[in-house]
Amino acid sequence: MIDRADQQLGITIDGVPNGGSAYAGGSKANRYLDTENTRLVEVGQGSADIASASLDALGGTINFVSANPEMEASARFAYTSGSHNARRYYARYDTGEILGNTTAYFSISDSFNNRWMGSGSNGNSDRLHVEFKSVTELEQGRITARVSYNDAHEDNYQPVSLAHFKRTPRWDGLTTNWTGDPEIDQNFAEAWSTLRENTLVYVKTEWYLSDNLELSVTPYLHLQNGRGDWLPPFQVYATDANGNRINRGNGTKRVNYTHVTANGTPILDGSNDQAGAKLVSSYRHTHYDKTRLGTTANLSWELGDHRLRSGVWLESQERNQTRDWHDVIDPRVSYQFNEQPYWVQFDDDYKHDVTKFYLQDQITLGDVQLTLGVQKYLVELSRTDNLNGKGKDSLKSDSDWLPSAGVVYTLNSKVELFAGYSKNFKAISDSILENKKTSELANLSPETATNMDLGIRYFGEQFSFSSAIYNVKFNDRVVLLRYATSADGTPNYLAAGDGNFDNVGGVKASGFETSFDWRLQQNLNLTGAITLNRAEYSQDVLTSKTTPAGQPALVKDYRKGDKLAGIPEKMLSLGLNYHNGNYRAGLSGKYVASYFGAAKHTFNSDGTEAWNRDELPTHTLLNAYLGYEKSLDNSSFFSGVDLAFVINNLTDKNYITGGSEGAYLIGAGRTASFTVSLNF
Repeated sequence: MIDRADQQLGITIDGVPNGGSAYAGGSKANRYLDTENTRLVEVGQGSADIASASLDALGGTINFVSANPEMEASARFAYTSGSHNARRYYARYDTGEILGNTTAYFSISDSFNNRWMGSGSNGNSDRLHVEFKSVTELEQGRITARVSYNDAHEDNYQPVSLAHFKRTPRWDGLTTNWTGDPEIDQNFAEAWSTLRENTLVYVKTEWYLSDNLELSVTPYLHLQNGRGDWLPPFQVYATDANGNRINRGNGTKRVNYTHVTANGTPILDGSNDQAGAKLVSSYRHTHYDKTRLGTTANLSWELGDHRLRSGVWLESQERNQTRDWHDVIDPRVSYQFNEQPYWVQFDDDYKHDVTKFYLQDQITLGDVQLTLGVQKYLVELSRTDNLNGKGKDSLKSDSDWLPSAGVVYTLNSKVELFAGYSKNFKAISDSILENKKTSELANLSPETATNMDLGIRYFGEQFSFSSAIYNVKFNDRVVLLRYATSADGTPNYLAAGDGNFDNVGGVKASGFETSFDWRLQQNLNLTGAITLNRAEYSQDVLTSKTTPAGQPALVKDYRKGDKLAGIPEKMLSLGLNYHNGNYRAGLSGKYVASYFGAAKHTFNSDGTEAWNRDELPTHTLLNAYLGYEKSLDNSSFFSGVDLAFVINNLTDKNYITGGSEGAYLIGAGRTASFTVSLNF
């Protein structure tokens, strides 16, 4: 699961770590790679690839593998137009073989679309993406170099409560027209923005040291800078211990004010009806600046029936997180702001050092392949407060020795049985240190998960499938106990962090999953996947809360035996695909059964205890596509053309999906797009 503060899957690009996917400093895979430049996606289900460079791989890994350059010189261009003013340009040039041993490509894409809900100034997503990759073949090795640059501006969607969704299933509460009233315009969609620039560079060298010994080394550099925007309907008057106004640091006292006098003096006593008083508001920016420098090194040695692998991952990350507040020049007109901030709330530096090493032996014994491995992580985190006098906080998040074992038994050319066991680990994120002292985190433990699975694979000429049963024990889950924003309440604009982190105890899950591919006819095949999952909390978690009467109470925030929030128990997907010569078409559907979206303890108005379960309703989504592809002869200016038409959410279904507990995301309505691609 991945939301703005949570991630349990390891994500890598060509084996290079993405630096996490959480909101504060993370980057999802689409900021490193265009779809057209993706060769394949490697999924390590249940347990991670032992060589994977990730601190988040509790539930497995996803490695996005970029395409290699073409051997022949060529060019391609694609244009997409779609719903909600969507448009996208993509162009790529392949050099073909140059210098006798090198191939390379360069690509660029530019895309834009408005938010799918609302009209008028309802926000948008704008993305510029550039890639370069080269591969040089040597007599005893290979050198691969890759650069990606991504500049994204994304106006966000507001998480909502289940009650909000039932009232308005096509509106998240953000507004689309400027009114001049800051209390209303704080929800203006264009001002809820995420801006990120990401540059990732790596050079991978592979050396064939002998017929049975290979070494690969991949140094990499990741640069990120960005900003998160919000529009508080007030300005902040911060003072020191002597009552003097300050423009840097939290200060001793803060007062929010909504008006100034005719000469611009803040009105702090609330007497806003005086002659000449003017409204004010703020544009709050949180700045993110990050540099990651690291390397992975892997050694593979074939020795008789053994294939030995060992490796190391080293990374040093430095990032800064600063929040400043700008005055909106004239809130009656727009949210245009003064570039010079009137107040800097905090300025923090984070340092993150990682060392990982592993050893694995893959043993082939006739029809049986046995894999044994062990890995360990050493992680050091620190935070330096540059502004508010809290000094430096640091903590370690080392793992234990993490064993793994797997076995594959080939019954015949069509059937194999497999089983696996692994202990996985997720390091504590440096974001945990936001607004927290090390002493407050002394009892916080890294998350771990023990995964076991048993299954069968069948490879037939017309029918193939893979099925497995699994059992997962998830310990010390770190959760955000309070978000800074309430789905239907007033945002806490002054919160320095996104909430309070704590271990909520164990989770245990078991289930069954299967996927299949059935060729019904020569040009027609049916694909599908089924997941049945049962997950529940394995122990009570106590916390101190305040009753409606204002009295403190020690209550069970999570109860042993309760179903895990945010995890569907039943999912089914089916896809029917047709391909005949130049033509292709397909229809797919995904069914998600109802599931609980929240599990936290609450109080009823009469003071009795209650648990907010929020049962999210069942939904089924249908998607369809049509396509035509044709190669042209040498006499044509183009060498080929491809046309594609795609419709998502074919029946325009209203649905809601899990985001965080009690705050969910409204699913998009029906959208359509048309793409024309030309090859030169």
